[in-house]
Amino acid sequence: MAKKILIIDDEKDMRVYLSTLFKKAGYEVDSAVNGEEGIRQAKISRPDLITLDVLMPRKSGVKAYQELRQDATLADIPIVILTGLSQQEDFFGAELGSLPRPQAVCDKPIDRDDFLQKVKDILGD
Repeated sequence: MAKKILIIDDEKDMRVYLSTLFKKAGYEVDSAVNGEEGIRQAKISRPDLITLDVLMPRKSGVKAYQELRQDATLADIPIVILTGLSQQEDFFGAELGSLPRPQAVCDKPIDRDDFLQKVKDILGD
């Protein structure tokens, strides 16, 4: 059975791009347009991995990450942060307190091959 990835990103072009990339690599894909919708979708679909944008309306990636990590039913799902922010690890990491750090933090625009390899490594593929 194919592993499932949930893409949480407010940019439609990014959702389409990542969805196509993951589907071509053999993964099932779900997507959400903001943190609120992403958390609801994660509870429904229980993905094997989540990609999460930092800057989004309604619920930022930072807030969504905190909520995902504090929910006992979702806390073990690997999360890859995607962001266009410079020095994103400093920005993002400062908000996490004692929560575990994400499995990876990747710059936008992504390096397709490097990004896909990180995802495969995290998923054990």
